[in-house]
Amino acid sequence: MNKFFPLTLLFLALAFTSCIKDEALNTECDITGVDSTWLYAHRASIIGMPIITNDNISFSVQKGTDRTALAPKFYLTPGASISAMVNGAETPANGITRDFTTPQVYTVHSEDGAWHKNYTVAFNYPRPISVCSFEHFALESTGRYYQWYETDENDIDNPRRDYWGSGNAGFALTGMGKQPSDYPSTPEPLGVRGNCIKLVTRNTGAFGKGARMPIAAGNIFIGEFKVGQAMSFPRKATRFGLQLVGGEPIWFSGFYKYTAGEVFTDIKLNVCPDRHDTCDIYAVLYEVDPDKFVALNGDDVLTSDRVVSIARIADPGEPQEWKFFKEPFVLQPGKAFDQTRLMNDGYAIAIVASSSRQGHYFEGAVGSTLYIDELRITWSGEEEPTPALPQN
Repeated sequence: MNKFFPLTLLFLALAFTSCIKDEALNTECDITGVDSTWLYAHRASIIGMPIITNDNISFSVQKGTDRTALAPKFYLTPGASISAMVNGAETPANGITRDFTTPQVYTVHSEDGAWHKNYTVAFNYPRPISVCSFEHFALESTGRYYQWYETDENDIDNPRRDYWGSGNAGFALTGMGKQPSDYPSTPEPLGVRGNCIKLVTRNTGAFGKGARMPIAAGNIFIGEFKVGQAMSFPRKATRFGLQLVGGEPIWFSGFYKYTAGEVFTDIKLNVCPDRHDTCDIYAVLYEVDPDKFVALNGDDVLTSDRVVSIARIADPGEPQEWKFFKEPFVLQPGKAFDQTRLMNDGYAIAIVASSSRQGHYFEGAVGSTLYIDELRITWSGEEEPTPALPQN
């Protein structure tokens, strides 16, 4: 036998072992979803699908649901683990029973042990969307950009409702947001009453140009933004609407003002001198399967055969001062409002506002700026909306 053969085997074994030892452990520490078996077992009490953001998970549950002893199970990034502080001790927490009368905090730990992230998990009694004043907002956990939410004063222990989504999380991928005010969707103090929201079409820099997403329109909508789909399926990443319907919607109203940017460009950043940017503000009522909620998205929110009625400003113009609008919900051909479907949570409502109407196709003018405030859905049986005198 060649005397070097055993040494060769030894070196190969050591090299193989070294490769195993050097293989990097996963650094991700995210909740990626809710266990489908657990979710299906609780379908009688859970409405729709949970909303998962960067650091919050919100479940909507039927009024009267006992929230004192729930044991949700989550899907995690590969190799990650999840814990919670229980009776003063950190405890493995996937599927443990907790009291969700108030929101509970979970901590996800990366496989390599170097990273962790806290998630606040809430089980909420939903309330129909009515007046949206944009008074409630906060920086997300890393402090990069703002998120908006509603509150329910009747749910004293758990008032926060994470109903609003925006594309801010997608813009964060570009590296162009050095501070919160650089992002497309930001709060503004000089609203009709108190705060409003400011939506600006932004340049996405070299990253966006390389990804054929050269602009990012400022937007806000009822629903959620799935940042994991933002690069591959950007329009599908915007999931519009939630089951927050209080009856047949009759009017969509509110205040806005708008200034279009100077130079309109297409997806290739070609200047289009014959095109002028405009904003988009609309609301949509659509049908859902109460047992398997599937939201409409940027591809089909206005065209799906599930759409029942739409209220939309056809020609917004460019009002420089606050302008009141009141648009009727127009039934789509062959559609009618069904009270039985309503009672079975078979409808969802979406509110959408964008600083560039063609922004979801990455066309528009950088600098286009839309301000909105005091949006309202008027349900059947409620008084017709009237303009209020702006206070600023």
